Amino acid sequence: MTKSGFEWVVAPEDELMPNIIAYGKRALVAVQAAANYWGQSIQDAARNKAAWEDRTGNARGGLFFAVDGFGLGTITGTVSAEARSEMNDVGVESGSDNTLIVTLGHTVFYGRYLELSNGGRYAVIMSTIEENLPALSRLVQEIFRG
Repeated sequence: MTKSGFEWVVAPEDELMPNIIAYGKRALVAVQAAANYWGQSIQDAARNKAAWEDRTGNARGGLFFAVDGFGLGTITGTVSAEARSEMNDVGVESGSDNTLIVTLGHTVFYGRYLELSNGGRYAVIMSTIEENLPALSRLVQEIFRG
């Protein structure tokens, strides 16, 4: 009598599952790295693009990015010491094991005023994010192109 079908040489739970899990972890780290790279680029773009007069340098130097989620720890862009001293009510949205969040914000307490006053004429946060979203999309797509 002949056997039909196939027989596993190595059980899937011994090789396949650990490799899938390891790939998933590497993919999350790669996406976080792309988000970090993109976050730094939008921080730089916002600082260059800000149209307001920055008398002390704290507003421009206090624009920052942060990346949080996937259980990998928070990465925060560098801000000037003077701008950091202005941080009163700055919060970074936290991600989760399944969600990665990139934040672009102000450290200075008057950042809200810069974004919302004068009909939003001096707003830099949302416009910078929107202008640069295609670059983030390309970075993430490149990760999975193989």
